[in-house]
Amino acid sequence: PLYKLLDLVDKILLPRIINTRIIILLDEIDIIFKLNFPVDDFFAFIRTCYQRRAEKSAYHRLNFALFGITALFTLDQKLDIVARTIDLTGFDISETKPLAYGLWLAKKAKRAKNVLKEILEWTGGQPYLTQKICDLVLKSKFYIPKGEEANKIKHLVKTRLIDDWTKKDIYRHLEKIQNHLLQDNKTKFKRLYFYQKILQQGEVETDVYSEPSQEQIELQLSGLVVKDKENLRVFNRVYEYIFDKDWVRNKLADIPLLCTEKFSNWLASQEQDESQLFYGQELEQVWRWAKEKNLTQQERDFLLKSQLFDAIIKVRLCSINNYESVVKEVFSWTGGQKQLNDLFFEIAKFHPLPAVGSEEVWVDNLVRSHILDKWQTHVENHSIAEFHHQLFLVYLNKLKMLTLNEQTHIAEVFREWIPELEKKTTCLYSNLIETILLWTKPHPVLVETLCQLICEDENPIPINHEAKYIQQLVQTYWISQWETQADTQPIREIRDRLLKNPNCEPFRLLIRYRQILRNELLLEDAHQEDEELLKIGLLTKINGILKVANFTYATIFNLNWVDQSIKNIPRPYNIPKFIKWLDTGRKDKSQLIFGEELERTKVWADLNKQLLTEQERDFITWSIIESF
Repeated sequence: PLYKLLDLVDKILLPRIINTRIIILLDEIDIIFKLNFPVDDFFAFIRTCYQRRAEKSAYHRLNFALFGITALFTLDQKLDIVARTIDLTGFDISETKPLAYGLWLAKKAKRAKNVLKEILEWTGGQPYLTQKICDLVLKSKFYIPKGEEANKIKHLVKTRLIDDWTKKDIYRHLEKIQNHLLQDNKTKFKRLYFYQKILQQGEVETDVYSEPSQEQIELQLSGLVVKDKENLRVFNRVYEYIFDKDWVRNKLADIPLLCTEKFSNWLASQEQDESQLFYGQELEQVWRWAKEKNLTQQERDFLLKSQLFDAIIKVRLCSINNYESVVKEVFSWTGGQKQLNDLFFEIAKFHPLPAVGSEEVWVDNLVRSHILDKWQTHVENHSIAEFHHQLFLVYLNKLKMLTLNEQTHIAEVFREWIPELEKKTTCLYSNLIETILLWTKPHPVLVETLCQLICEDENPIPINHEAKYIQQLVQTYWISQWETQADTQPIREIRDRLLKNPNCEPFRLLIRYRQILRNELLLEDAHQEDEELLKIGLLTKINGILKVANFTYATIFNLNWVDQSIKNIPRPYNIPKFIKWLDTGRKDKSQLIFGEELERTKVWADLNKQLLTEQERDFITWSIIESF
């Protein structure tokens, strides 16, 4: 099926539909994750079409738009491509003019706009509900006089929508939300409990410094909850009336046994996997829930051990506010193994505790510097030798995440070289590997070459000066002779793909790259250039921000190199003046062009519109304005 789809695009769709963009719209994308057969080929189809842009320019005309209810990270993992999200929001009053006009034409209200305002008060702009209530107004037998809008709409909503809603035609819409809320998975209790908290408080503030929890994501995906600035609240009053405090209290009480999965895993680990225990806010929630349950003695013991674990951790971490985040990060390394947890917290008590938002870095640094780097010391004093391989695999997985692209096989390169690198330094995991990555990621050949240089170098690596050592090594063997050295072929490939790019005009690429180097605000849409710079590996994207992938590229392909390369690309105007004009924030009028040079440039621009960058258009436009 995959190859047939690709043949359809390659041999029929693109050849027959020419000189225009093609957009394939896929609605209800969430359904695909519920199918009972593999769907990887579907995502492979989209991914392959995107990747073929590097081979065939026609594929740049093909785009996909996916609509539905699913978490963005789920699609990112499946597609592994550069994509943009478009948030779909509810109606605001300015977008409901056609609806108000319809009410006015039907002569159902004295002030149709005021009626719409009251409807939006109930729906929050939710499209289906807004149109449904408008339809109810049209079908009603009463007329809404001025000043009666609020009372009439409230009566209509309560009698025709909310009361006995399971018997109304709105049921299918609300059933989808209810099914999403009540789906059985390990976050069901957390999801309902968090929703109960929103109902009680009106809105719940989210942590801007951390990723949203799974239950927060699921509540938003259900459509019941929306994010308003940094707060989560119920989308609208209709939902709040139907899925009210009594509803959520009853659904929480219906959960047969909250801790079945964790309890079973705890017993299966012979009571050694502490990641299955409850702690922090979750423990408090469970105790409240347990008061209304008839638990077995084993279940009570499990909760008591959770309580003991929570108390011990609080003492070990001095009851800091963010201790739950610390425990979560520790478990990401230890897998919850009690012996490793004990070792970590024993080490942690000798170090300053982390600030909010720095838990991951703090835990990683302690594990790498005081456990992995000093493993032999710990093995002598603890029966934890069996866990070395586990920690090593965790470290490799974290490397994969750090390099952002598992296809680069960087973790596998380090797996091969780590035995030799361990002979060169006692700070391999805490300093050296991270420093190597800063100069080489995401290119596995550069990683391997630098590892080889380090192992062959006769000079010792000075402790706590690994960064300076690597910088000198790279400067000597790579940067000073990158255009001729055999080992630096990957760097020359970056240069060639910048200056001889088949998919994107080099001038446009270099101008965009120059903006990024100068940390300029990127307002204009240069999506194609961004895609290409990411694809060739010169840039990486971290938290939505484009950055140069490594120190080696940043040192070689610096502003001076970019400016010189731009000057070598044919343009009818004085390129150095254009660059100076850009660097002054487009304010230095003395750098604009006039006379014959301007006329020559205008003719060229008319013939080469597809080559012009946004900055060039502005440069030429301002030159024309100033010439009058």
